Amino acid sequence: MVNEDEFLKEEIRRESKRDSICEYLDKQKRIKKEIGRLKRLFKEIDENKKKLVQTTIEDVAFLTVTMQDLRENIVRDGTTCEYKNGENQYGTKQSPDAQLYLQMSQKQTQAMKILMDCMPKTSAVPVKDDGFDDFVKGRD
Repeated sequence: MVNEDEFLKEEIRRESKRDSICEYLDKQKRIKKEIGRLKRLFKEIDENKKKLVQTTIEDVAFLTVTMQDLRENIVRDGTTCEYKNGENQYGTKQSPDAQLYLQMSQKQTQAMKILMDCMPKTSAVPVKDDGFDDFVKGRD
């Protein structure tokens, strides 16, 4: 027979496993939604280039969703944490979440630049002269 303590431990283990699966599925759903949003934003990319940048779009989606989670942790816990190094050495340092957020932000910026560089170059549309410049010059 299983005693009550073992039963409770197993129940807690299974519940935490179920929670982690739910979190995983939720994150996958958010990533897929972000991939769809990015594909719509970058729909102008040439089809041949789209195949090449598909993984970049997926990476940006992953980074975006992960950074949202990290941002929530940082807002809740702050950007610093205390540490104890040895018996009498205490201090504060940048939190691991803040460090990771900064690194991911840099990677996301680089990946977005790659995607932006793949967008077709638009020709400058001539701006219709509204007479404002002449008006300002005429005041002198």
